[in-house]
Amino acid sequence: MPDMNIYESVMKITTSLFILVTFLGLFVDAYAIKPDREYFMTPDSVGWNYEELKIKTSDEVMLNAWIYEANPTRSNDTVIILAYPDAGNMSYFVYYSAIVANAGYTVVTFDYRGFGKSDDFEIQQDYLYYTEFAKDLEAVVKTVSSKFPEKKIGIWGMSMGTTIASRAYPALKGKVDFLIGEGYVTDTLAIIDRYKALDKSLTLPEKHTEYKKAIRAIDIPLLIFTASNDTITTHEDALALKAILGYSCEVIPYSGDHLTGFQNQLDSKGFGGWYVEQINQFLENI
Repeated sequence: MPDMNIYESVMKITTSLFILVTFLGLFVDAYAIKPDREYFMTPDSVGWNYEELKIKTSDEVMLNAWIYEANPTRSNDTVIILAYPDAGNMSYFVYYSAIVANAGYTVVTFDYRGFGKSDDFEIQQDYLYYTEFAKDLEAVVKTVSSKFPEKKIGIWGMSMGTTIASRAYPALKGKVDFLIGEGYVTDTLAIIDRYKALDKSLTLPEKHTEYKKAIRAIDIPLLIFTASNDTITTHEDALALKAILGYSCEVIPYSGDHLTGFQNQLDSKGFGGWYVEQINQFLENI
């Protein structure tokens, strides 16, 4: 593991190019499933200690996963599992994961079936999500909860990843302590209708009522980041969900586009600095 001061200064320099070229190009045009099979970096690309795991799902699919070691000087006995958006693979989130790990969290990333080095899966790009991805997350949570029985476990969903986290939650009760989401999908039918208005046709893998039941079953602390310019997963959507779920749901707005929360206050706090502060405060209060 690198010296933290050196690591943080390098991250500030290198992530700017990553944000502009990779992140914005893939995820601003959201909700088109675009898996990438090739890793363009691994955690050791930024000098971070990690373990690679193979995880088998209930339907015999093998997933690839990375476990980022928590910064031992800040370790807080908490695991955060990343359910990323609908494009790329987990290598696109090495910077994000290392920054969260540097803050003291054990971070687990994994590839959905059909993504990265996980087993093959036929994907139609116009699907909003696949219920099979929820099975993938369930398997990861089961493995992680067995591996770290004394740690708190949370799921960090981004865009489609929030859908997967919500859809999987009924099967994960008792195994997950909190949820964090950005670009949160609160109503799948609303997403379909909003894209239809933009002349983009998307397909649901199941009746929208199945997702509605799953998301309303959430009964653990939930933190939602909302972007001011996001017209698909809106701040108003998050507030409506908060009204349903009650006190356990916290909504934090920021100025920017869909999934750009890690860039908020970039000049003053560095890439991810503000974001991690919000996570720390949220977890301190639960």
